[in-house]
Amino acid sequence: MSPKHASAREMRRPQRKSSVPLFAYGTLLLPEVMRAVTGRQPVGQPARLEGYACRLLRKRPYPGIRPSPGAVTTGLLYWGLDRRAWRRLDAFEDDDCYGKAIVTVLDGASRRHQAVAYAVKAKHYGALSALPWSAEKFRRQRLCVFLAALRRGRLGC
Repeated sequence: MSPKHASAREMRRPQRKSSVPLFAYGTLLLPEVMRAVTGRQPVGQPARLEGYACRLLRKRPYPGIRPSPGAVTTGLLYWGLDRRAWRRLDAFEDDDCYGKAIVTVLDGASRRHQAVAYAVKAKHYGALSALPWSAEKFRRQRLCVFLAALRRGRLGC
């Protein structure tokens, strides 16, 4: 879904930053998508999520994650997101398919961090294919169309 635009009042109000980072594993890894969704381009810190598999959603160009023993999902931690960015992320992920999950990720130095991830809800596990998702393949084959659909608010699970 497309992010909602901030009102003039929200633009003037100082935004408190969250101490809990976002763990991004799919389209939000791409700077163009993160910027289109949040209006910002935070610096991402490489991280991995153990015990979760990242798979392509059937009939969609983007992935989802679900618990899976032994699996590892790589991604980025985005720290310091403000309330406006979180609202826009929630609007982007506002789909019956995803829900917020608190997960424990490991950064590049193997330090553990609690983070928020948008994971596929159990009732939609059947929507996940067995195919892995590739950010580079997505960038080459789907990014332009995806960004156009995002701007029009025409994404969904």
